[in-house]
Amino acid sequence: MAAEINGHLDIFLKNRTALVDYAARLTGSRDQAEDIVQDAFLRLKPDETGQYSPGQTVSYFYNIVRNLAFDAAKRRNVETRGRDTDPPFWILPQDPGTPEQTVLLADQARVASETLDGLPKDMRRAIELYRIEGLTLEAIAADLQISIATAHRLIRNGMVKIALSLDRASH
Repeated sequence: MAAEINGHLDIFLKNRTALVDYAARLTGSRDQAEDIVQDAFLRLKPDETGQYSPGQTVSYFYNIVRNLAFDAAKRRNVETRGRDTDPPFWILPQDPGTPEQTVLLADQARVASETLDGLPKDMRRAIELYRIEGLTLEAIAADLQISIATAHRLIRNGMVKIALSLDRASH
């Protein structure tokens, strides 16, 4: 087994630069490519049967690198999905405008605040962490001890409820 690991290490070291170049083309980031190639080496399981040739091991490294790069891209897409570049209107300072506009804005802020207060605790906290504190979905999921998909769903559903309540209040 130790000889197998040393063989994999030799193959890895000989092909490391090419693997990093490949991962960099897939990710667009040399730093992320370096991390992915390191992870690929750590994920390579020793061949206990001794049947893999060095060429097969190199192919396996490329497959692992490709899969890790795609996983990283998916993770990045999930984290940035639905994130606006601009903060919501109720966070930004507003031009006071006319007295009527001031009353309308205050009413919208009240409706949004009441709706936010009426949401389930986890949904409200997820929205606060995402929209106000600017945390990523991964950080929110860790904070709330839920999956990233669940964090995304909580934020999306909560924002829809707030938007619907604002729409109902304006009519």
